[in-house]
Amino acid sequence: MTFEPEKHFSFELGNDENWTGNVTSLPENIEDYINITCLEIGWNKISVLPEKIGGLKKLEEIYINNNQIENIPKSIGLLKKLEILTISDNPIKLIPDELAECISLENFVADNCEIKRLPDEFGKLSNLEVLLLNNNQLSNIPKSICELKKLYRLELKNNHLKKLPDNIIQLIRLKQLDLSGNSISELEINRIKRHIPKCEIVK
Repeated sequence: MTFEPEKHFSFELGNDENWTGNVTSLPENIEDYINITCLEIGWNKISVLPEKIGGLKKLEEIYINNNQIENIPKSIGLLKKLEILTISDNPIKLIPDELAECISLENFVADNCEIKRLPDEFGKLSNLEVLLLNNNQLSNIPKSICELKKLYRLELKNNHLKKLPDNIIQLIRLKQLDLSGNSISELEINRIKRHIPKCEIVK
């Protein structure tokens, strides 16, 4: 029987005990899996996420957590249907500006990486609801984050933050904000509490 990638609707390694931990790269013909909506390759030894990923236009979910990936390809911005992106536990330092073009993104989980900065136009992710950036190396947050009007959960635990953008108080739907392990002043925290009283703040 001939294997036909185009007939697959998901590409999953992280949930298969026969593959988990053993894979070092994606198939050379990954671009042929044109109909997959889910790419799940967590808990392996993959070091490169190829630019070809941008050709999988139907992708709605990507899970690449717990690998050895250092870079997110710029072609990620071509994935207009992407709703969930989980990249935790990889040595990723920079998030490409092109991520801001993923206009359908609702959940971005990037805990335990080495991220030093977010794209300046991060606020273009107008559908983002959950943003988890715990245990990274962020020293500032772009002002545009305050344009994320649907954001209700923001976790920034254990970074190098001393201040948040002044207009953070515009995130009126925010319900959970974790700032523990940073150097945010009590004055700043109280200011946020005053303007977003329904937000639970962990400091």
